[in-house]
Amino acid sequence: MKRGVEARVIAATLLQRVVDEGAYSNVVVRTATQDMERRDALFVQLLVYTAIRYLRRIDRTIDARVSREIDDAVRSILRIGVAEILFTEGEHHAVVDSAVEATRAFDVPRASGFVNGVLRNVARFGEPPLPDGPSGEALRVGVPEWLYRDLVAAYGVDTATAFLEASNLPTRVGVRRRFGDAPGAPVRGIDEAFILDELTGHRDAIANGDLIVSDPSSTAVAAALEPQQGDRILDLAAAPGGKSLHLSDLVGGEALIVAMDRHERRTAAAQRRTRGLGASIQWMVGDAAAPPFGEASFDRVLLDAPCTGLGTLRRRPEIRHRIEEGSAAEAGRLQRRMIEAALLLVRPGGRLVYSVCTVTPDETTKVVDGIGSQAPAGLPGVALDGGLLLAPHLTGSDGMFVAVIDR
Repeated sequence: MKRGVEARVIAATLLQRVVDEGAYSNVVVRTATQDMERRDALFVQLLVYTAIRYLRRIDRTIDARVSREIDDAVRSILRIGVAEILFTEGEHHAVVDSAVEATRAFDVPRASGFVNGVLRNVARFGEPPLPDGPSGEALRVGVPEWLYRDLVAAYGVDTATAFLEASNLPTRVGVRRRFGDAPGAPVRGIDEAFILDELTGHRDAIANGDLIVSDPSSTAVAAALEPQQGDRILDLAAAPGGKSLHLSDLVGGEALIVAMDRHERRTAAAQRRTRGLGASIQWMVGDAAAPPFGEASFDRVLLDAPCTGLGTLRRRPEIRHRIEEGSAAEAGRLQRRMIEAALLLVRPGGRLVYSVCTVTPDETTKVVDGIGSQAPAGLPGVALDGGLLLAPHLTGSDGMFVAVIDR
């Protein structure tokens, strides 16, 4: 199989797993490409992520030219081909030829003429015109119309558009320094956070635990808690453990850190990971909405709450297709219960940090309304009512809301 054909076959296979089987794009792409040459791996990632980001426009383009049912495998081949024709600089004839060859690899050779005809038509005429107004803008940036309207209502057209456009750009690799000199460019305002152009050359440092792959926004969250040696620290909804490990590093292991998560398997995996990296963290299974601790029993509490995850669209673009209208409000109600329960655990003079990797008001400012929270000092971003917003269009990092409550 030719090199370019193989990459497109892998991309179509991964796309089908994400769209039809519910897999996570960042996981399947990383796993499938880890042994590939960097150029080929980046090409596969580009094709898969582009197809997911603009899936609505791609399917709309395909369906405008096809009047019959399409086999799932054939549609995946078409989706990758249309994504490449409409949204990359790939040469159209090479795209069509590779897609035709891909039908053989997918064991659907009878579809080769069909695929050839559809893609040549798309290459010649492009996609159908987008409608005017919010529906067209939502299609342009690749999100459901209700989500586009919600973000516009919250932030205005310009800011909502800037966030969504930035969320469609490739993310760069963020790392956090644990030991030794850190490579890459330092992130202004977020201590110990750095940006790499690529992981090549740093895999040993990551394997040894000297560097931790972490988006700068995540690094900022633990820093906002300002833990001190000797503190009793609780990390709620803590799996997979990245922030628990950061808290341990910030105090040099000289604090009692309890990390709790309601998912038993995720908790066990996080315990193995942090222990393997030398951290002494007490892991337990429990529900952050009803934590089994006495009042005022911790100096510092971190609640990085489960959320819709819209701030991570650059790395997990499929989220836009999986959330439903009203899901942010539902998540916000649970987050409010969690934050009210967490507040009871903080001693007088202590601190609670609430964070979510999303940007919707239902999960950010509305959740902390009336509890006396504020934006953490010394971090980049934009201050909102009761907290701080980091986002790809503001700080080049994931979308993250961080609120500090001092007792």
